[in-house]
Amino acid sequence: MDTNVFRYVLEVDKCKNITLAAKHLFISQPALTKQLSKLEKELGFQLFDRAHTPITTTPQGELFLDFARRYQELEQDFQNDIALSRHTPAVPVRIATTHRGGGYAGIHTAAFMAAYPNICLEYLDTSARKCEELLEEEQVDLAIYTDPILSSKLEYMPLEEDPLVFVIPQSSPLLAGLDLSGNSLEHPVEIESRRFRDPSLRYILATPGQGLYYAENAFFKKYRVTPLDPLRVEYVDTRYSVVQSGCGIALFPHTTVIQHSHGNSQPPLYGIPKGDALYRYIIIARKKGRTLSPDAEAVWRFMVNQRLEANHHLESTP
Repeated sequence: MDTNVFRYVLEVDKCKNITLAAKHLFISQPALTKQLSKLEKELGFQLFDRAHTPITTTPQGELFLDFARRYQELEQDFQNDIALSRHTPAVPVRIATTHRGGGYAGIHTAAFMAAYPNICLEYLDTSARKCEELLEEEQVDLAIYTDPILSSKLEYMPLEEDPLVFVIPQSSPLLAGLDLSGNSLEHPVEIESRRFRDPSLRYILATPGQGLYYAENAFFKKYRVTPLDPLRVEYVDTRYSVVQSGCGIALFPHTTVIQHSHGNSQPPLYGIPKGDALYRYIIIARKKGRTLSPDAEAVWRFMVNQRLEANHHLESTP
């Protein structure tokens, strides 16, 4: 018996029409009718009652349909087992990420896997400084983290601008006398730079090597701020909770603020230096002169193209 007939019979039962079933099966209607008649002759009974429109299945036909479905399931299981027996596990593309870089990579992972289903990815969560060390030592293929780039042995491409904002408890002296109406992440209060030099302020800071550590230092250098008795907290979510408790002020990317903005009984306020916009870049980096595998090159091109496509969308949006 030609096992294709199982597929033919199931499609006829689904469509309740031989002509439509033949179209779905990409064969001619006479050819399908001939196959059905041949099968019915072999079985010794009619599968379908063609006297009705739509056609109906005979009691014996229902028994055959049940068998056909079970056969297709067995055939699919067999094909899957064969595919697994021939499968050689792919060497994963190893990508070091920071908390923020991993967030960016995660957003684009589903689209990448849809485009490259045979490429295996492995994300390693670490600090910005460690990302560069792993690249230099060739322990990872790529890294996605935030600037600045400290190593001269790396090349990189910017992927996304990452806006930053100070998160400030409502009781902070930094806000004294300021108009805070309409304060939001999109409309942070603009604060005179001299206020950030107030010695009574407590800064809640990232630990050395973290991405925000470098952004904080750039801010302090630009505005001649010397933090007194800062509290350093490594994990960004813990740092945000410390600020929410009223302990001090801290610099955060907008994405972190959005993640923590729901359900706060007394939400903090948001501020930036007057006349300034705080931001950094999420970048993808690799070691200069190193020949990457085709899979790693595909990841590099895909991530860079996301940036180009985003720019094109912004330029084309009226």
